[in-house]
Amino acid sequence: MGAALPAQLSIIDVDRPEGRQSYLELSGDIAVGDWWKFVKLLRQHPSTTGVWLRSEGGSADDGLAIAKHVYEHRLDTMVTDVCHSVCAIIFLAGQERYLNADARLTVHSAYKRLADWVVEDHLANGTVAWFIGHMGYPLPIARLWVSTASHEMAPITLEMNDKLKLGFTVIK
Repeated sequence: MGAALPAQLSIIDVDRPEGRQSYLELSGDIAVGDWWKFVKLLRQHPSTTGVWLRSEGGSADDGLAIAKHVYEHRLDTMVTDVCHSVCAIIFLAGQERYLNADARLTVHSAYKRLADWVVEDHLANGTVAWFIGHMGYPLPIARLWVSTASHEMAPITLEMNDKLKLGFTVIK
């Protein structure tokens, strides 16, 4: 595994069919403390309507807090490249979810590092499963998250979007 790139947060303008909109771009690995930076930036830019995600994942706690904020504030989410692990939960939290047809959206169970060991984080996995259900997604999506080993990646595909009626808007 390569060196983690710290999350970069910035406000950008995005052209949407409805016109130009302000989005918060989140790229890089989500680290402890990024939830507060995320909220602070949104408070400074209250007209922000969405979050553009490009992340390999990171801190389950901060990622889940960001997802909760996105969900409660009805922000849209967009992925055009990669969104792995807890980033995918943030994506699912969006009111409107835009996914590029070539994007990679993958998930795995939560884990913690204890010295040289990697162990499943059952509390985080339970929280993820509950939150996915709370947002109204079908049980197979929660199962995919918590049943995929932490060292593997399971894709959420466009076929799953259609079959399970996940509601992503596919963009080019």
